[in-house]
Amino acid sequence: MEWKASDTDNADYVGIVEIEDTSKEYHVFYILDLPDRLVFGGPTNNMFLESGYMLKDGFSIDETLQGLVEDIEIYYNDGPTYTANIIYNERM
Repeated sequence: MEWKASDTDNADYVGIVEIEDTSKEYHVFYILDLPDRLVFGGPTNNMFLESGYMLKDGFSIDETLQGLVEDIEIYYNDGPTYTANIIYNERM
């Protein structure tokens, strides 16, 4: 699936996820909840800058969040070709 920016106007804030990769670099993402997906990215002075999202596909927020964290860890440790469920933009 190709990445397309999500409409986050009515999103609920879930929290922050901090990933440490194998080179000991930290990656911090704010997580927003929409009816069909969890969006991850970061705030700027005037907007939320989306890095990507993961569709819920009928799973709970907790289950989707667990999968999201796992895929982001895979992205940074093994490379983007090994991720299975996140849809992300070139900013990652």
